[in-house]
Amino acid sequence: MNSDHRLRAPAPARTLLTLDGLPEGRVAALVVGEITDTTAPPLRRSLRAALGSSTEGLDLDLSAVPFCDIAGLYLLLNLRARALENSRTLRVTAASPLVRQLLEATACWTRLTADPASAAPSLLLTTELRRVLVRPGGAAPALRGAGGSLQVRIEGTAATVTWPAVPSGTAADGTGQRLARAAVASALHRAGLRTVRHRSVATTRARTALFGPPAARRWPA
Repeated sequence: MNSDHRLRAPAPARTLLTLDGLPEGRVAALVVGEITDTTAPPLRRSLRAALGSSTEGLDLDLSAVPFCDIAGLYLLLNLRARALENSRTLRVTAASPLVRQLLEATACWTRLTADPASAAPSLLLTTELRRVLVRPGGAAPALRGAGGSLQVRIEGTAATVTWPAVPSGTAADGTGQRLARAAVASALHRAGLRTVRHRSVATTRARTALFGPPAARRWPA
């Protein structure tokens, strides 16, 4: 049987990237993968967390979502309702053709999309980062299997990039990691950021454990 005709599990939807520190107190998120009734729950949790960390609302880039069913539509509408309940807004800044078709067919496109001019900062950043983070079939090799999303914090013209933990032996190790960091830094520079700092979740945790508060240390008697 041709591999094209074999049943396959959908690439799980995930929040590949979150951006905070954007103008107007917004957070942006880049989603990759197929949104179905089986893949939506973990995505819902991560997007609710991103929304909760904002002061004004969440901007969603759905251009790397190749398939979305009614479960994905409910997720977006519930997320929008949650935002409004907390005096925030939800904006879809970009969408794949199929996602846009679904939103237009259900009369949700105008409710969920934003004026492009008002979403310019987050749209520019996610567009530049999407070019280096998304590959056919999902995330770039450096983020495949990662335990979390890439987090970018903007402070003025500086950005701090926190890389999620990845399994040893993957493309994120060694040279692959250096190339990925260089590509992300280049994308951020193109988007107008002057200074880019990198850190790792694993490194941060190790340093916290090794250099914890003095009160937490146990010295010899």
